[in-house]
Amino acid sequence: MNTIALAPSTSMKAIRLFGLVACFALAACNDNPNWKNSNPYVRVGGTATGISVTGGPVVLTLNGIAGEDLTLTRDGNFSFPLALPIATGYQAVVKSTPSGVSCTLKNDTGTTAGPDVTSIMVSCATLYTIGGTVSGATGPVVLQLNGANDRTVNSNGNFSFTNTYTTGFNYTVTVSTAPLGQACDVANGKGVTGGTVLNITDIAVTCSTLPFTLRPLPAIYTTGKAINYGPSRAGGPPAGELPTVAQITQDLDLMSAAGFNLIRLFGSDAVSDRVFSTALATHPELKFQSGIYLEGPTSAPACTESVNDAQIAAAVAQANKYANVVAVSVGNETSFAHNQPIQCLATYIAKTRLQIKQPVTADDDWSFYAGLTGSGYIPDTIVPLLDFVSIHEYPFSNTGPANCPNSPPNCGNWKTWSQVGVAAGPARAAAMMNDSLAIAKQWFAQVYNYKPAGETMTIGQMRPITIGETGWKATPTRTSDAIEALTGPAAANPVNAKWYLDLLVGNPLVQSPVLPITAWEGAAQGPQKIFYFEAFDEAWKGVDDGWGLWDASRAPRYALCGTSVPSAPSCTAGDFYNGAGYYH
Repeated sequence: MNTIALAPSTSMKAIRLFGLVACFALAACNDNPNWKNSNPYVRVGGTATGISVTGGPVVLTLNGIAGEDLTLTRDGNFSFPLALPIATGYQAVVKSTPSGVSCTLKNDTGTTAGPDVTSIMVSCATLYTIGGTVSGATGPVVLQLNGANDRTVNSNGNFSFTNTYTTGFNYTVTVSTAPLGQACDVANGKGVTGGTVLNITDIAVTCSTLPFTLRPLPAIYTTGKAINYGPSRAGGPPAGELPTVAQITQDLDLMSAAGFNLIRLFGSDAVSDRVFSTALATHPELKFQSGIYLEGPTSAPACTESVNDAQIAAAVAQANKYANVVAVSVGNETSFAHNQPIQCLATYIAKTRLQIKQPVTADDDWSFYAGLTGSGYIPDTIVPLLDFVSIHEYPFSNTGPANCPNSPPNCGNWKTWSQVGVAAGPARAAAMMNDSLAIAKQWFAQVYNYKPAGETMTIGQMRPITIGETGWKATPTRTSDAIEALTGPAAANPVNAKWYLDLLVGNPLVQSPVLPITAWEGAAQGPQKIFYFEAFDEAWKGVDDGWGLWDASRAPRYALCGTSVPSAPSCTAGDFYNGAGYYH
């Protein structure tokens, strides 16, 4: 805008009066040719449009001079009643309009220079708001107007988009994001502003909960051989390690040679992407259960955290890209981390499942799914969101004090592992190993028989249950634990690891001291599939290392005896478990 000097109304009138008096004082004033050709005062005005349609009145002011308002009630030419001297700056302003009407000005500033000003343009139009109601939503709904102008509606009730629109505006309202687990329909979502209705209020957004259809587990969860796989060889995830294609290919070759064809990963990132793509190229027979690593803290109801959001986005993209991803797990022992509200875990599960076609689970300790965690996490709101339940249980690691409330029998710990009532030697080793399976079965049964609030069936009746992690240390790395402090022989050794693996998946060739070992995996009211922990040692884990069927150099341990794995040791003739460790 130009900066202009505003003359008071009384000054203007005095100037005009002075001119008239001077004229009368001069003889033949009106005959003076110079007077006829001069124009010391000019009128300021222009053209108005849209006022007849909007109904008026529209009030304009000129230079803000009080008492000199101009009221427009129809379209056409107009001029302000006050004339201005030559070389006077002017500014026209819209002072008031009817409700719901907007008027814009063009050429509204300038300086008088001779002929009357007729270039000011006033254009008026009715403004419309666009909105309606949202009903049935269980969370925020993000709406869009013509594919943009996001409007987040946080609760059921009336809504309106922020902007206003003029007559003839074509609008389309759509749902950009529905609440998790819901679908939202839009009625009266298209139209054109105009007519006698100032505001659009009849758009109806109705949300309803999507039916949960249980996704069956792929056949490989019945026929396959499963294992946990961490590709790291050096610094691991904390160091941002990305194993090479050659390293991953070697690992896939070894796992495939041992008969493992169902492989669980823990996170979704560049590492998992490389594993999936390499497997498709070199071992298309291998299938994967991908994982989503969750960290905290997050807070409800937003439940946003950059690492979690990136993990979910990567997992969804990979599940939709790679045909060898057959299931997805959201989180890993979240109840132990206790770093986010349980409703955030539910949000992450629902968000993931809505974007993929594979069955979804949430790997966690057995105590969580049995409702026994000290953190207070219970699975009641989680199980209904899952296609199957995946639990972790480690008799080897749970030989200390109970870690869950109310202390039901053997809750959270394996009290009888030392088997001091049995003579020291191979018999005590056998008693320990057999009892490790017994406690694993007991923990599993507590999950199987847990009935979430509001449900008529137990978890085992509602969902398939897999064991996502279980294993036996092949070498001690945490000698502060009693079971790892043993030496000569140690309880943490490759022979015991083989024994435990055989107890899980069976070994019909065993001759002594137990004949033969029948698989717990796949048994009635037992785990449908067991993912052994783990394929390879990972030195970056420190005291939690040493679980691998192969060591960090990819040398096979005794648990792989008799397999076609390169360099696999031979099984001990006559006694598969000669040299097993026990309490002494």
